[in-house]
Amino acid sequence: MKNFIAAFLTTILVLPFISCGKKGDILPPLVRFPQTVENVQAKQKADQIILTWRNPIAYEDGSTLSVIEIIEIWILEEIAAEGTKIEEKPVEEFERMAKLHATIAGDQIQEYAVQDGSSQGQMVYSYKLSGKDFLSKKYTFGLRIKEKKRFSIFSVLVSLKPMVLPLPPADVEATVFLDRIEVKWNRPMKNRDQSSPPNLEGYNIYRSEEKGEPQRLNANLIKGEKYNDKNFGFGQVYKYFVRASATSTSPFLESEDSEGIEILAEDTFAPDPPKGLISVAGQDVLSITWDSNTENDLDGYKVWRREEGTAEVHLLTPDVIKENAYSDKSGKKGTTYVYFVTALDKSGNESPRSETISDRIRERMR
Repeated sequence: MKNFIAAFLTTILVLPFISCGKKGDILPPLVRFPQTVENVQAKQKADQIILTWRNPIAYEDGSTLSVIEIIEIWILEEIAAEGTKIEEKPVEEFERMAKLHATIAGDQIQEYAVQDGSSQGQMVYSYKLSGKDFLSKKYTFGLRIKEKKRFSIFSVLVSLKPMVLPLPPADVEATVFLDRIEVKWNRPMKNRDQSSPPNLEGYNIYRSEEKGEPQRLNANLIKGEKYNDKNFGFGQVYKYFVRASATSTSPFLESEDSEGIEILAEDTFAPDPPKGLISVAGQDVLSITWDSNTENDLDGYKVWRREEGTAEVHLLTPDVIKENAYSDKSGKKGTTYVYFVTALDKSGNESPRSETISDRIRERMR
Protein backbone atom coordinates (compact mmCIF):
# COMPACT_ATOMS: atom_id res chain seq x y z
CA MET A 1 0.00 0.00 0.00
CA LYS A 2 2.84 2.34 0.86
CA ASN A 3 4.43 1.61 -2.52
CA PHE A 4 1.17 2.46 -4.31
CA ILE A 5 0.84 5.82 -2.55
CA ALA A 6 4.46 6.70 -3.31
CA ALA A 7 3.99 5.85 -6.99
CA PHE A 8 0.79 7.88 -7.17
CA LEU A 9 2.41 10.97 -5.66
CA THR A 10 5.39 10.65 -7.98
CA THR A 11 3.06 10.55 -10.98
CA ILE A 12 1.20 13.69 -9.77
CA LEU A 13 4.45 15.62 -9.37
CA VAL A 14 6.00 14.56 -12.70
CA LEU A 15 2.90 14.94 -14.89
CA PRO A 16 2.91 18.80 -15.06
CA PHE A 17 6.52 18.82 -16.19
CA ILE A 18 5.76 16.33 -18.95
CA SER A 19 2.80 18.40 -20.18
CA CYS A 20 4.85 21.62 -20.14
CA GLY A 21 7.11 20.27 -22.80
CA LYS A 22 4.25 19.61 -25.22
CA LYS A 23 4.10 22.01 -28.18
CA GLY A 24 0.78 23.71 -28.92
CA ASP A 25 -0.68 24.73 -32.28
CA ILE A 26 1.33 27.34 -34.18
CA LEU A 27 -0.56 30.64 -34.11
CA PRO A 28 -0.66 32.85 -37.23
CA PRO A 29 1.26 36.16 -37.00
CA LEU A 30 -0.75 39.08 -35.65
CA VAL A 31 -2.10 41.23 -38.52
CA ARG A 32 -2.52 44.89 -37.60
CA PHE A 33 -4.84 47.24 -39.48
CA PRO A 34 -4.69 51.06 -39.31
CA GLN A 35 -7.38 52.87 -37.39
CA THR A 36 -10.10 54.69 -39.33
CA VAL A 37 -9.78 58.21 -40.71
CA GLU A 38 -11.65 60.52 -38.30
CA ASN A 39 -13.58 63.81 -38.27
CA VAL A 40 -14.37 63.78 -42.00
CA GLN A 41 -16.32 66.89 -43.02
CA ALA A 42 -17.42 68.33 -46.36
CA LYS A 43 -18.51 71.88 -47.15
CA GLN A 44 -19.01 73.84 -50.34
CA LYS A 45 -17.02 76.96 -51.15
CA ALA A 46 -17.93 78.53 -54.50
CA ASP A 47 -17.45 75.71 -57.07
CA GLN A 48 -15.45 73.42 -54.79
CA ILE A 49 -16.21 70.88 -52.09
CA ILE A 50 -13.67 71.22 -49.30
CA LEU A 51 -12.91 67.94 -47.49
CA THR A 52 -11.22 67.98 -44.10
CA TRP A 53 -10.24 65.03 -41.91
CA ARG A 54 -7.75 63.80 -39.34
CA ASN A 55 -5.26 61.04 -40.14
CA PRO A 56 -5.03 58.12 -37.70
CA ILE A 57 -1.90 57.81 -35.56
CA ALA A 58 -2.32 54.21 -34.38
CA TYR A 59 -3.30 50.70 -35.37
CA GLU A 60 -6.55 49.17 -34.17
CA ASP A 61 -4.67 47.50 -31.30
CA GLY A 62 -3.45 50.88 -30.09
CA SER A 63 0.16 50.56 -31.18
CA THR A 64 1.75 53.52 -32.97
CA LEU A 65 1.22 53.93 -36.71
CA SER A 66 4.49 55.50 -37.78
CA VAL A 67 4.03 55.55 -41.58
CA ILE A 68 1.01 56.05 -43.85
CA GLU A 69 1.59 54.60 -47.30
CA ILE A 70 -1.47 55.99 -49.08
CA ILE A 71 -4.66 57.93 -48.31
CA GLU A 72 -7.51 57.05 -50.68
CA ILE A 73 -10.42 59.40 -51.42
CA TRP A 74 -13.48 57.64 -52.86
CA ILE A 75 -16.53 59.41 -54.27
CA LEU A 76 -20.06 58.43 -55.26
CA GLU A 77 -22.06 60.78 -57.50
CA GLU A 78 -25.83 60.33 -57.62
CA ILE A 79 -28.65 62.29 -59.25
CA ALA A 80 -30.68 64.04 -56.55
CA ALA A 81 -33.67 66.26 -57.23
CA GLU A 82 -34.01 69.67 -55.60
CA GLY A 83 -35.13 69.32 -52.00
CA THR A 84 -33.98 65.70 -51.73
CA LYS A 85 -33.18 64.79 -48.14
CA ILE A 86 -29.58 63.71 -47.70
CA GLU A 87 -29.64 60.30 -46.03
CA GLU A 88 -26.72 58.27 -44.75
CA LYS A 89 -25.43 55.79 -47.35
CA PRO A 90 -24.75 52.20 -46.16
CA VAL A 91 -21.02 51.46 -46.31
CA GLU A 92 -21.57 48.20 -48.20
CA GLU A 93 -23.49 50.04 -50.92
CA PHE A 94 -20.86 52.77 -51.06
CA GLU A 95 -18.03 50.25 -51.47
CA ARG A 96 -19.90 48.63 -54.35
CA MET A 97 -20.79 51.82 -56.23
CA ALA A 98 -18.10 54.41 -55.39
CA LYS A 99 -15.06 55.18 -57.50
CA LEU A 100 -11.54 55.91 -56.39
CA HIS A 101 -11.10 59.64 -57.01
CA ALA A 102 -7.63 60.42 -55.68
CA THR A 103 -4.69 58.93 -53.81
CA ILE A 104 -2.31 60.87 -51.58
CA ALA A 105 1.03 59.13 -51.20
CA GLY A 106 2.91 59.27 -47.93
CA ASP A 107 5.49 61.70 -49.29
CA GLN A 108 2.66 64.04 -50.43
CA ILE A 109 0.81 64.22 -47.11
CA GLN A 110 2.54 67.42 -46.03
CA GLU A 111 1.18 69.18 -49.15
CA TYR A 112 -2.39 68.62 -47.92
CA ALA A 113 -1.77 69.18 -44.20
CA VAL A 114 -3.43 72.14 -42.51
CA GLN A 115 -0.61 74.55 -41.70
CA ASP A 116 -2.09 76.56 -38.83
CA GLY A 117 -0.39 74.36 -36.22
CA SER A 118 -3.61 73.95 -34.23
CA SER A 119 -4.12 70.24 -34.82
CA GLN A 120 -1.58 67.60 -35.80
CA GLY A 121 -2.72 65.29 -38.58
CA GLN A 122 -5.48 67.62 -39.83
CA MET A 123 -5.82 67.45 -43.64
CA VAL A 124 -7.65 69.38 -46.36
CA TYR A 125 -8.50 68.51 -49.97
CA SER A 126 -10.45 70.49 -52.61
CA TYR A 127 -12.78 68.67 -55.01
CA LYS A 128 -13.60 70.76 -58.09
CA LEU A 129 -17.25 70.75 -59.13
CA SER A 130 -17.43 70.58 -62.92
CA GLY A 131 -20.07 70.23 -65.60
CA LYS A 132 -23.40 71.98 -65.94
CA ASP A 133 -25.31 69.33 -64.00
CA PHE A 134 -23.41 69.31 -60.70
CA LEU A 135 -26.31 71.12 -59.00
CA SER A 136 -28.53 68.11 -59.69
CA LYS A 137 -26.17 65.67 -57.95
CA LYS A 138 -25.41 64.48 -54.47
CA TYR A 139 -21.78 63.73 -53.64
CA THR A 140 -20.77 61.16 -51.02
CA PHE A 141 -17.17 60.83 -49.85
CA GLY A 142 -15.32 58.13 -47.94
CA LEU A 143 -11.65 57.83 -47.04
CA ARG A 144 -9.39 54.98 -46.01
CA ILE A 145 -5.71 54.38 -45.22
CA LYS A 146 -3.36 51.87 -46.81
CA GLU A 147 -0.30 50.62 -44.96
CA LYS A 148 1.76 47.56 -45.97
CA LYS A 149 -1.01 46.35 -48.31
CA ARG A 150 -3.51 46.50 -45.46
CA PHE A 151 -6.48 48.90 -45.60
CA SER A 152 -8.35 50.53 -42.78
CA ILE A 153 -12.12 50.33 -42.93
CA PHE A 154 -13.83 53.29 -44.60
CA SER A 155 -14.34 56.45 -42.63
CA VAL A 156 -17.78 57.71 -41.73
CA LEU A 157 -19.34 58.73 -45.05
CA VAL A 158 -20.21 62.39 -45.64
CA SER A 159 -22.65 63.62 -48.28
CA LEU A 160 -23.33 67.04 -49.74
CA LYS A 161 -25.69 68.41 -52.38
CA PRO A 162 -24.27 71.62 -53.91
CA MET A 163 -26.29 74.83 -54.09
CA VAL A 164 -26.20 78.03 -56.10
CA LEU A 165 -24.12 80.24 -53.84
CA PRO A 166 -24.16 84.01 -53.39
CA LEU A 167 -21.42 86.28 -54.64
CA PRO A 168 -18.91 87.32 -51.96
CA PRO A 169 -19.53 90.42 -49.82
CA ALA A 170 -18.03 93.67 -51.13
CA ASP A 171 -16.35 96.82 -49.82
CA VAL A 172 -14.89 95.36 -46.63
CA GLU A 173 -13.68 98.03 -44.19
CA ALA A 174 -11.95 97.80 -40.80
CA THR A 175 -11.66 100.49 -38.11
CA VAL A 176 -9.64 100.29 -34.89
CA PHE A 177 -11.30 101.41 -31.65
CA LEU A 178 -9.98 101.30 -28.11
CA ASP A 179 -11.82 98.07 -27.28
CA ARG A 180 -12.42 96.47 -30.69
CA ILE A 181 -11.70 96.30 -34.40
CA GLU A 182 -14.96 96.92 -36.25
CA VAL A 183 -15.26 95.16 -39.62
CA LYS A 184 -18.07 96.18 -42.01
CA TRP A 185 -19.05 95.08 -45.53
CA ASN A 186 -21.82 95.33 -48.11
CA ARG A 187 -24.40 92.64 -48.80
CA PRO A 188 -24.09 90.74 -52.12
CA MET A 189 -27.02 91.44 -54.43
CA LYS A 190 -26.81 88.33 -56.66
CA ASN A 191 -25.75 84.68 -56.80
CA ARG A 192 -22.73 83.42 -58.72
CA ASP A 193 -24.97 82.58 -61.70
CA GLN A 194 -26.27 86.20 -61.64
CA SER A 195 -29.69 85.14 -60.37
CA SER A 196 -31.32 87.12 -57.57
CA PRO A 197 -32.18 87.46 -54.78
CA PRO A 198 -29.06 85.79 -53.37
CA ASN A 199 -29.30 82.55 -51.41
CA LEU A 200 -28.05 84.24 -48.27
CA GLU A 201 -28.45 83.16 -44.64
CA GLY A 202 -25.57 85.13 -43.13
CA TYR A 203 -21.81 85.55 -43.05
CA ASN A 204 -18.61 84.06 -41.68
CA ILE A 205 -15.61 86.30 -40.99
CA TYR A 206 -12.02 85.07 -41.12
CA ARG A 207 -8.82 86.59 -39.74
CA SER A 208 -5.15 85.79 -40.28
CA GLU A 209 -2.05 87.10 -38.52
CA GLU A 210 1.32 87.47 -40.27
CA LYS A 211 1.83 84.24 -42.27
CA GLY A 212 -0.70 82.14 -40.33
CA GLU A 213 -3.70 80.37 -41.83
CA PRO A 214 -7.06 82.22 -41.68
CA GLN A 215 -9.29 81.27 -38.75
CA ARG A 216 -13.06 81.74 -38.54
CA LEU A 217 -13.83 84.20 -35.71
CA ASN A 218 -17.59 83.78 -35.28
CA ALA A 219 -19.11 80.76 -33.54
CA ASN A 220 -22.59 81.45 -34.92
CA LEU A 221 -23.50 82.82 -38.34
CA ILE A 222 -23.40 86.62 -38.50
CA LYS A 223 -26.77 88.00 -39.58
CA GLY A 224 -25.83 91.64 -40.17
CA GLU A 225 -23.09 93.31 -42.18
CA LYS A 226 -20.83 94.11 -39.21
CA TYR A 227 -18.60 92.27 -36.74
CA ASN A 228 -16.74 93.54 -33.66
CA ASP A 229 -13.44 91.74 -33.09
CA LYS A 230 -12.62 92.24 -29.41
CA ASN A 231 -9.86 89.64 -29.20
CA PHE A 232 -6.96 91.63 -30.58
CA GLY A 233 -3.71 93.25 -29.50
CA PHE A 234 -2.33 96.68 -30.29
CA GLY A 235 0.74 96.65 -32.51
CA GLN A 236 -0.43 93.58 -34.45
CA VAL A 237 -1.27 93.44 -38.15
CA TYR A 238 -4.49 91.60 -39.02
CA LYS A 239 -6.05 90.62 -42.33
CA TYR A 240 -9.81 90.04 -42.59
CA PHE A 241 -12.08 88.62 -45.27
CA VAL A 242 -15.75 87.61 -45.28
CA ARG A 243 -17.75 84.82 -46.93
CA ALA A 244 -21.49 84.74 -47.52
CA SER A 245 -23.23 81.49 -46.54
CA ALA A 246 -26.27 79.89 -48.16
CA THR A 247 -26.85 77.68 -45.09
CA SER A 248 -27.57 78.77 -41.53
CA THR A 249 -25.70 75.95 -39.77
CA SER A 250 -22.49 73.99 -40.26
CA PRO A 251 -21.34 72.64 -42.66
CA PHE A 252 -21.61 76.07 -44.26
CA LEU A 253 -22.00 76.38 -48.04
CA GLU A 254 -19.99 79.53 -48.62
CA SER A 255 -19.16 82.04 -51.32
CA GLU A 256 -15.67 82.83 -52.45
CA ASP A 257 -13.60 85.09 -50.20
CA SER A 258 -14.33 88.80 -50.24
CA GLU A 259 -11.44 91.11 -50.93
CA GLY A 260 -9.15 91.09 -47.92
CA ILE A 261 -8.55 94.13 -45.75
CA GLU A 262 -5.26 94.46 -43.84
CA ILE A 263 -5.01 96.77 -40.85
CA LEU A 264 -2.45 97.66 -38.20
CA ALA A 265 -4.08 97.78 -34.78
CA GLU A 266 -2.32 100.98 -33.77
CA ASP A 267 -2.90 102.43 -30.32
CA THR A 268 -3.71 106.10 -30.79
CA PHE A 269 -6.04 106.33 -27.79
CA ALA A 270 -4.93 108.54 -24.93
CA PRO A 271 -5.83 107.76 -21.31
CA ASP A 272 -8.49 109.77 -19.54
CA PRO A 273 -7.22 112.85 -17.67
CA PRO A 274 -6.54 112.18 -13.98
CA LYS A 275 -9.28 113.19 -11.57
CA GLY A 276 -9.72 114.08 -7.93
CA LEU A 277 -6.67 116.29 -7.36
CA ILE A 278 -6.04 117.21 -3.70
CA SER A 279 -3.27 119.39 -2.33
CA VAL A 280 -1.73 119.39 1.15
CA ALA A 281 0.56 122.32 1.96
CA GLY A 282 3.30 121.89 4.52
CA GLN A 283 6.46 123.63 5.55
CA ASP A 284 8.94 123.60 2.64
CA VAL A 285 6.78 121.17 0.67
CA LEU A 286 3.48 121.03 -1.17
CA SER A 287 2.05 117.56 -1.83
CA ILE A 288 -0.65 116.68 -4.34
CA THR A 289 -2.50 113.41 -4.88
CA TRP A 290 -5.12 112.21 -7.37
CA ASP A 291 -7.24 109.17 -8.18
CA SER A 292 -5.43 106.37 -10.00
CA ASN A 293 -6.30 105.86 -13.65
CA THR A 294 -7.78 102.46 -14.58
CA GLU A 295 -6.44 101.92 -18.12
CA ASN A 296 -4.82 98.51 -18.59
CA ASP A 297 -1.90 99.97 -20.55
CA LEU A 298 -1.24 102.90 -18.20
CA ASP A 299 2.45 103.80 -17.95
CA GLY A 300 2.37 106.66 -15.44
CA TYR A 301 1.91 110.40 -14.90
CA LYS A 302 3.48 113.80 -15.46
CA VAL A 303 3.03 116.71 -13.05
CA TRP A 304 3.00 120.30 -14.28
CA ARG A 305 3.14 123.67 -12.51
CA ARG A 306 2.84 127.40 -13.23
CA GLU A 307 2.81 130.45 -11.02
CA GLU A 308 -0.61 131.94 -10.48
CA GLY A 309 -1.18 134.86 -12.84
CA THR A 310 1.36 133.61 -15.45
CA ALA A 311 1.02 131.44 -18.54
CA GLU A 312 4.43 129.72 -18.53
CA VAL A 313 4.12 126.05 -17.56
CA HIS A 314 6.96 123.92 -16.14
CA LEU A 315 7.20 120.11 -16.18
CA LEU A 316 8.16 118.95 -12.68
CA THR A 317 8.61 115.25 -13.61
CA PRO A 318 10.79 114.76 -16.73
CA ASP A 319 10.62 111.03 -16.03
CA VAL A 320 7.15 109.53 -15.89
CA ILE A 321 6.18 108.74 -12.29
CA LYS A 322 4.26 105.57 -11.44
CA GLU A 323 2.59 106.74 -8.21
CA ASN A 324 -0.53 108.90 -8.04
CA ALA A 325 1.15 111.41 -5.74
CA TYR A 326 3.90 114.02 -5.93
CA SER A 327 5.70 116.26 -3.40
CA ASP A 328 6.92 119.61 -4.71
CA LYS A 329 9.89 120.94 -2.74
CA SER A 330 11.17 123.36 -5.36
CA GLY A 331 8.59 126.15 -4.99
CA LYS A 332 9.16 129.52 -3.44
CA LYS A 333 7.56 130.12 -0.11
CA GLY A 334 4.59 132.40 -0.17
CA THR A 335 4.06 131.98 -3.93
CA THR A 336 0.80 130.46 -5.12
CA TYR A 337 1.20 127.73 -7.72
CA VAL A 338 -1.31 126.11 -10.06
CA TYR A 339 -0.84 122.37 -10.67
CA PHE A 340 -2.28 119.86 -13.15
CA VAL A 341 -1.45 116.26 -14.09
CA THR A 342 -1.48 114.24 -17.34
CA ALA A 343 -1.52 110.43 -17.75
CA LEU A 344 0.47 108.43 -20.32
CA ASP A 345 0.04 104.93 -21.69
CA LYS A 346 2.71 102.50 -22.83
CA SER A 347 2.29 103.59 -26.46
CA GLY A 348 3.23 107.17 -25.52
CA ASN A 349 -0.28 108.60 -25.80
CA GLU A 350 -0.81 111.44 -23.34
CA SER A 351 -4.13 112.45 -21.82
CA PRO A 352 -5.58 115.94 -21.79
CA ARG A 353 -4.77 118.02 -18.73
CA SER A 354 -6.54 117.29 -15.49
CA GLU A 355 -8.45 120.00 -13.71
CA THR A 356 -6.14 122.42 -11.93
CA ILE A 357 -5.56 122.91 -8.24
CA SER A 358 -3.78 125.85 -6.60
CA ASP A 359 -1.93 126.16 -3.29
CA ARG A 360 1.27 127.57 -1.79
CA ILE A 361 4.07 126.36 0.44
CA ARG A 362 3.81 127.58 4.02
CA GLU A 363 6.43 129.69 5.66
CA ARG A 364 8.44 127.87 8.34
CA MET A 365 7.26 128.84 11.80
CA ARG A 366 9.88 130.54 13.99
